[in-house]
Amino acid sequence: MFSRNLEDIAEQEVISLEQNEVPESIKLEFKRKLNLADRQHKAEAAKDVSAMANTVGGRIFYGVDEKQLSDGSLVAGSITPLTDGTIDSRLEDVLLSSIHPRPRCNMRKVPVQNNAGFVLVVEVYPAYASDLHMVTGFKENRFYRRGEKRTILMTEPEIRECYLRIATSRLALDADLEKVCAEELALVPKTQESVLVIPWFGHRDLVNPQYFGQNFGTELANGPLNDTQWISMVESLKVVSNGYRHYGGGKQLHDCLIYACVRRTGLVHFAWAPLATKTQNPIVPIHKCLETLVAALVTSRYVLDKCAYWGPVRVIHRLKIDLPFRLTDVTKGDRDIYVCANLIAPGVYVHTIPEVNLREQGNSIKLILKELLHKIFQTRGEAACPWFAESDDIDPKMKLFLPPELFKHLSG
Repeated sequence: MFSRNLEDIAEQEVISLEQNEVPESIKLEFKRKLNLADRQHKAEAAKDVSAMANTVGGRIFYGVDEKQLSDGSLVAGSITPLTDGTIDSRLEDVLLSSIHPRPRCNMRKVPVQNNAGFVLVVEVYPAYASDLHMVTGFKENRFYRRGEKRTILMTEPEIRECYLRIATSRLALDADLEKVCAEELALVPKTQESVLVIPWFGHRDLVNPQYFGQNFGTELANGPLNDTQWISMVESLKVVSNGYRHYGGGKQLHDCLIYACVRRTGLVHFAWAPLATKTQNPIVPIHKCLETLVAALVTSRYVLDKCAYWGPVRVIHRLKIDLPFRLTDVTKGDRDIYVCANLIAPGVYVHTIPEVNLREQGNSIKLILKELLHKIFQTRGEAACPWFAESDDIDPKMKLFLPPELFKHLSG
């Protein structure tokens, strides 16, 4: 059952659960019904989901009865279709309001019995040793874990052990992220701007080329990066040992001036050399930085959604400039959006958002972008990026400098 992606589960797979007498396990549970009008049932759903998240993740099938065998074990029984078409959104509301921190889960309604109803499959993703989910609703304020056949209340020693493991894990993960970032930057020393988006808990096969396919770059070019300056780069992404990569402007990777990479671990890295370095005062085309930032963030969200990773990421924007420089004037025709005349000292400027969840930002990434742009402008002594109003909306005139496909991610 876990060999199939959630979106590929059909009625036949649900029927086979009973035919094959598939037992409940630490990662699998069957529920005959889901009654969200009842407080007790809502609390039970919150306990079950938080318990799976606190253990190894798993799937809950609502609309599949349990059947007890002669040896006392519980296996999948017959289908008992659900009929309330709003039950998935209502369940999501229950989970998001009664579990803290919020669990990561996905849902699919599988039509059954000639569309007479459906089975609701809830896929719960593990907490990756980064969080411990507490049921805070329904006057619970308790932690649960999943046993082999049921949801179990956690003991105080188990809770202490989990928090110790989380603290140790975070320190190790932080060191790993720094190491991976340094490795990536060392590959392309001639580039002067880099944007890296790194999943905190990406594993070695999160982005497996066998699943994503040979033409993954074309998929990106026709989708989130359509009509951007990065099209030619991502269209040419080639499968390499650690994911996908393409570079240009040099015969060897080490000499390249533009670079795009999606690692198997889910890391996305866009880098290039946009500066006129041979001039006395090189310039950073800040509106091009804007496009690179948005392109990298949108690509990362697309990639991580595709491989069902909805955990936190680290975002790093790096400028490495060897001469005094300035942010280029941002003008188009007679419309001045920003003019910068003051020189900025040469150096390596690294702006980081240590941890953010791209999925929780919804369709807009403007808050992430705003924080990074503020840090760029603070490099030259300004309090904030002037492109944002107090409402957090970006100046609509910036639409002149971004492809529509990217600008739409800054609205809403």
